Amino acid sequence: MPLRSFFYIFSILLYTSFTLKAQSLHYLTNDPSLSIATYDVLADKRYSFEQVQADASLVFRSNTPLSTSAADFYWIRVIIANPYPNTEKYQLSLSLPLNYTLYIFNTDSRKWESRTAGLAVHDRQRERGVIPCTLKGNTKNTLYLKIDVRDLKRYGYKINPVIVMEKELSFTGREQFLWYSWLICIVMLLCFSCYNLYILFQLKDNTYLWHLVVQVGAITFITSFKHFLNLLLPFSVYNIRLTPNGSVYHYDLNAFFLHIGCIIMLSGIIQLTRSYLRTKELLPLYDRLLKYILLGYVTFELIPAIITLTGIYYLDSYTLFYDNIIILLVIAATFITSAVAWKRRIRAAQPFLLANTLPIILGAGIAVYFIINSAPTYTRNSSLLPEIAILSQIITFAVALVTRIRTVNDELHAKEQEISKLESDIVQSSVKRLQIEEENAVITQAIQQEKDRNEQLQQKLDANNRELVSNSLYIHQKNKLLDDLKKQLQDIDHLYPHVKHPGLKSIKSTLKDNQYLDAEWDKFRLHFEQVHPGFFENLKAQHPSLTNNELRLYAYFHINLSTKEIAALLNIEPASVRQAKARLNKKMNTATSAE
Repeated sequence: MPLRSFFYIFSILLYTSFTLKAQSLHYLTNDPSLSIATYDVLADKRYSFEQVQADASLVFRSNTPLSTSAADFYWIRVIIANPYPNTEKYQLSLSLPLNYTLYIFNTDSRKWESRTAGLAVHDRQRERGVIPCTLKGNTKNTLYLKIDVRDLKRYGYKINPVIVMEKELSFTGREQFLWYSWLICIVMLLCFSCYNLYILFQLKDNTYLWHLVVQVGAITFITSFKHFLNLLLPFSVYNIRLTPNGSVYHYDLNAFFLHIGCIIMLSGIIQLTRSYLRTKELLPLYDRLLKYILLGYVTFELIPAIITLTGIYYLDSYTLFYDNIIILLVIAATFITSAVAWKRRIRAAQPFLLANTLPIILGAGIAVYFIINSAPTYTRNSSLLPEIAILSQIITFAVALVTRIRTVNDELHAKEQEISKLESDIVQSSVKRLQIEEENAVITQAIQQEKDRNEQLQQKLDANNRELVSNSLYIHQKNKLLDDLKKQLQDIDHLYPHVKHPGLKSIKSTLKDNQYLDAEWDKFRLHFEQVHPGFFENLKAQHPSLTNNELRLYAYFHINLSTKEIAALLNIEPASVRQAKARLNKKMNTATSAE
């Protein structure tokens, strides 16, 4: 019996010593933060928290790395002793961006409480992965953490996350400082953006548009750099990478929009430089340099960002260093272009160069800061260098833009003088135009009078032509009547050959005299030349070979007498008239061709 009791007591002592050895104990100090790198680890096999807490057969191993290929979850147990009488409030986080659940005993409710944090948890906090916890005074507080390593499972390397305990007072002070610095910067950016927007609508100058773009990019950059997008976005998108040495890099929406803010800001600065200095017209070589550098930077910045965020491949850790090198090249190209413009005495280049100097120095400092400190983890965001650089850019560029406004006002004054001169020229031109219009009115009136006179002459000519036609028809009718009388007398002679009345002989002589056409033709010609002066002279001059009969025939054609009427006037057959007309046309055409 004593032997059994001894063996039982020995077993209890052995188990107790093993348990105490397995449980790592840490003490709170007056330091603002406590880093816990040693703790007890248990690989999860779908255990519940109650099993992990109460099942003595589940053995935690001390200081064991977490193998990402061995399990999906790991349980971590850590005991923190609070030697002070007061309850201490801390903010707990992990050194690696992992999703985890914290289990802590609430002494007020006498219950275990759990809370989940990490990259995948949208908890409306600026920094994801932070959980508040309370450690009771003069007590050993046991904490359990369930670590999710599924995001790293494809890499298979081991990790050793450090538990970081930061006093709530220190954490709150740092958060307030970040909030105030961010708010001051954002308010100033918004105020200057509204001012630039107003000036843009007033002057319609693209320079102010690009300055507005720079400010939008600065707002995006500083908000992402300080991780305030975690408060604005109701979802979480991220990619994570594990290196063989246990370092974990993550790329989330804050990192993505940080790159987008850089792209917008640097694009605005380059376009502002091109617009302000008019490099396309005055410095074409440097304009192409700026354009191609910007295109290369946007391409090199945007493609890796999209590939990394979408989870295709984690490129950011390989390209971020070169991104910042290209940023330095962009800054250098902008500064060199400004210096060349100042050297060539381009308008307003000097204030622009002075305004660029301080922001360029600070911008280069930010790039170097990212290269040395932040890249590629995006976790060190407490620096005020971005705010200082952005505010210096706002102030110095505001001075440059005021100078530009003064220059624009001078140009407007010169334009106003030019407009006044143009208005004077316009008045003189208007007076001259009125004089010309009056002269044109007089000329138009004279033309109208001449037109009326020509119409009267044309009417008179038409009347004379009608009279000629009437006379010709009268002659035709007269000759026809006389011819009929002559035929009747001939018929009487045939019927009464034995009757020789002396009066008939007298009548025949009279008829013969009245049918003498040459006298009638002379009268017609005299009347025709009164209507058409110089007609026969001009016709004879053009066609000297025409006979009198041909001249007479052409005159009849000129007043549009028909073939029958001409035949009656000439006392010939209509067919003879047509033949005579054909010969006349042929003769006149032949003479014209010979000339």
